[in-house]
Amino acid sequence: MSYDKGFNNPLAIWTAFGGRGNLKRLFEIPSLNWQKLYYYDFGYSSYNSERQISVYDNGQAQIAVYYAKTPYMSYFDKTTGQWTIADVPWWSYGEPQILWAGDGVFLAKITGFSNIIASFDGITWHNGGYCENAQNAMTVGAYDAGAGCGIVSFWYYKSPLYYSYDSLTERTAWVLVGSDGSSVPVFSSLTAHKGLFVGITSSDTEIAKANPSSPGVWTITIPEDQDETSYIYLKSVHEKLFVMKWRYIDGTFHVNLCVINDDATQVTETNLSYVGDLDSNNTPNPQNIIWMESWGKYALFNEGMLYVSEDGLTWEGVEQSGLTSNQSFGGAIYVPDDGFYVKGNNCVHYAPY
Repeated sequence: MSYDKGFNNPLAIWTAFGGRGNLKRLFEIPSLNWQKLYYYDFGYSSYNSERQISVYDNGQAQIAVYYAKTPYMSYFDKTTGQWTIADVPWWSYGEPQILWAGDGVFLAKITGFSNIIASFDGITWHNGGYCENAQNAMTVGAYDAGAGCGIVSFWYYKSPLYYSYDSLTERTAWVLVGSDGSSVPVFSSLTAHKGLFVGITSSDTEIAKANPSSPGVWTITIPEDQDETSYIYLKSVHEKLFVMKWRYIDGTFHVNLCVINDDATQVTETNLSYVGDLDSNNTPNPQNIIWMESWGKYALFNEGMLYVSEDGLTWEGVEQSGLTSNQSFGGAIYVPDDGFYVKGNNCVHYAPY
């Protein structure tokens, strides 16, 4: 019998051996009981008409961010098992936006300001630095814990990137690179991955990398191709670097979930794809991928589905009743001994597990 990695799922393996034994001995993807949570379920009070909540996990702590000018942050208290409000006076200046969650670090900005606000536990937040003479909006960031280096990118061609090796608890000036407007790209997505910074350039058609020891020196590793391929939603999850790529063909979007190799020079398509609206929840969005340690598998959530994979390349799924939204999901986390959280439209989808 020939073997095809695209046909690697428990049912196929069980059937190939005559259906002997118990399929339940193999991993069984759970069908979860989904419900919707709102800002008040995380301890927030209403601010004007704002309803949007997002969830983030830095590997050590989990937070639920309410996109409004209110001096609080909600974090998951592991002792009580409850979402709990902490005083964060920084957010009284404007709504928070999380730029990076990983390696035990949160990096955030206050919308309209050029300060980097940092936290390790989601409770205590520090002014970790400022970007002098920055222009336009700070959009994305990343942090490499091994090098102790943070970077943030601005949406402006003459000041795209600042970096710092200083402590995230100290308000020091971050260093501007790329002030000539060409030596450093503007990025639409950034991540840290296995001792590298990797980013999607603002054209969405190129992928570049830099060593955290030289964060101002970037190399285009995957250049623009003749097929007009674009990339979006770069994310490093448990030793794998994921990206969503798409092409616009005959008036519609052709979307694939892909894995990028560790030196960011090669893109490999997985078996998850979608043809349709780019904003649809049916797209395999890397923002919605997490690593489940107890399963030894990656998990990905999209419209009404939970997919799992051992290697990040071959995925299989089970329908999830109630996991639906009329806008694209924008991030997923798992809180151990509590459950799954997936950002939806003005709510968070939650399933105990």
